[in-house]
Amino acid sequence: RVKVLEVPWALPPGLRWHPKDWWHGKRDGWCGPMDLVRLHVLGMKEYDAVVFYDQDVELQGDISAMLQCAASGRFLSASGSSGAALNVGFFAVRPDSRLLDAAELFASKVTFNDETGWSEA
Repeated sequence: RVKVLEVPWALPPGLRWHPKDWWHGKRDGWCGPMDLVRLHVLGMKEYDAVVFYDQDVELQGDISAMLQCAASGRFLSASGSSGAALNVGFFAVRPDSRLLDAAELFASKVTFNDETGWSEA
């Protein structure tokens, strides 16, 4: 079963950082709205487990074992490309509204730097 939801934001409220040459409504130059809107999956607490897939993923086979694993409290993802620790094109998680709240708080408190990443991590 697929459920399509309208969500209240594509960028977290109070987001402190975006590229200097980008503005709300600009369609190129930054993937922030497309990337950050997926955070809403974290708050879908009416489900035992949820999965986010990018639009270029083709499902093949039964995903119930993955959902059961996520429902047990494990966060599932794949490694990212170019040395990134996380691939946000796929993840499975047991939803918890506190995770979404934490993401919104993080977005409102930190900035990004090309050399040091988010919050100088």
